Amino acid sequence: MRGILTLKLDKPLTLPIHYNHILQAAILNLLSDENYSKFIHDTGFQFGKRRFKMFTFSRLEGKFSIDIERKTITYFERAYLHISTIEDKFIEYVVNNLLLEGLDIKGERIHVDKIELKSNTTNFGKIITKSPIVAYSTFELNGRKKTYYYNPKEKEFQEILANNLIKKYIAYFEKEPKNRYFEITPVSNLKESIVIYKGTVIRGWNGIFQINGSDELINIAYYTGLGAKNSQGFGCFEFI
Repeated sequence: MRGILTLKLDKPLTLPIHYNHILQAAILNLLSDENYSKFIHDTGFQFGKRRFKMFTFSRLEGKFSIDIERKTITYFERAYLHISTIEDKFIEYVVNNLLLEGLDIKGERIHVDKIELKSNTTNFGKIITKSPIVAYSTFELNGRKKTYYYNPKEKEFQEILANNLIKKYIAYFEKEPKNRYFEITPVSNLKESIVIYKGTVIRGWNGIFQINGSDELINIAYYTGLGAKNSQGFGCFEFI
């Protein structure tokens, strides 16, 4: 399920330009059940050594201005946030606590004007990213660990995204998907996005893509995100 939040800003909301960790903390704080919160945060759903939290979220959207000198972004009047998860329990906690208390962003209580709940109904079409899609691999060079981030025009980009979806499917459902078909093709407005998350530089891509695939994998993609680092605010998209 996906929740699309309309946030009413009684006064301007100023955040660091790289604010993914702040939104992530705000979302996880909505999980009021201590045991469930600990499970999502510390354990998650496992595939081998990989652990998936099974949620993703968008960048904030709305009217904003950027202060380059101070490295801040300020939102005015209203902002919109997508929170998406395959876990019904997760979205229930999020929605219930948003209605009761609003959203606590860096100690500032934000009123939620509206929550639209949305399910996925298709397995193909054009999508627009709501947060950057990340595809990478790591390797050793001269005894040092290196990370290479792929762009959407490299064949590895699709391969990594497809394998990631399969791993998440198995981790969550504890079985293989019946159909592993997944394709993604860049269409237009491609733009590299560099995000600093807790001191780590992460490279992803925004833009419009065409995706096709089995119901199983497209649903996993829609609810948990495309690519890596979904719970850090990457890989959220919407059909257009």
